Amino acid sequence: MTGTGVVGGRYVLLDALDRRGLGPVRRAEDRITGRSVAVTEIAVPAHGDGLRERLLDEVRAAGRLQHPGVVGVLDLITDRTPDGALREYLVTEHPDARPLSGLVEGGPIAPNRAAAIGRDVLAALRAVHADGGTHGGLDPDCVLLAPDGSALVTDLGLARAVGRAPGMFAPPERRDGIGDSPAADLWSLGALLQHTAGRRIPPGGPLERAIAGLTAAEPADRSGPDEAQALLERAARPRPAGGDQDRNRRILLVVAGLLLVAVVAMLLWATR
Repeated sequence: MTGTGVVGGRYVLLDALDRRGLGPVRRAEDRITGRSVAVTEIAVPAHGDGLRERLLDEVRAAGRLQHPGVVGVLDLITDRTPDGALREYLVTEHPDARPLSGLVEGGPIAPNRAAAIGRDVLAALRAVHADGGTHGGLDPDCVLLAPDGSALVTDLGLARAVGRAPGMFAPPERRDGIGDSPAADLWSLGALLQHTAGRRIPPGGPLERAIAGLTAAEPADRSGPDEAQALLERAARPRPAGGDQDRNRRILLVVAGLLLVAVVAMLLWATR
């Protein structure tokens, strides 16, 4: 990167984006196409032998994938910062979206909205798995929310490439050093949903059942994508206006009606 803030002689760095992850993320302009892109700066650790090769493998895999729920990967640039430090810069599409992590900082969100996000993330993961890959590091920073409420998945394979330590969204087998798998991604999705909706999840409802199925300890015991999708579709349906109050009102009306019938029947019997 030159002192003027240009990566690879092509991407002009602009404002910082409100995204965490594997390094600082900046909005940039592609000098050739004029396109707005996102550039993630990835520090190369001292023990980073083979990092670029691993990143290239992940970038090539992600670059093949074309899916509306996956943020497209465009380029990988090796460059130096003004102080001479070596960096890798990942260039991706720049959708008009904000990270899920920023949303949940304000507390758990409505269960049906969390389920809708989970449904979109699951669709993206299914596309990744169908292409023979895995995400390998799904967490709230890897999920971006568009203004229309739809969710996008980003940073495919990056956590695996840089060797990031497993966190709270990593399944038990990954923390035990076992490799990635589609089942591991689904566990991470379940953990993400639990974190996103938290204490607002209705007991016994489809969202709670989806999370329980996705986060089973043993990969073989976890729900498959079809079952999870069906439950998330149900959980994402908007609740009727009034929610529990309307339901309780209907129950009271039914009970009152039954009591009225019973009283009328008793009066008729007494007048015989």
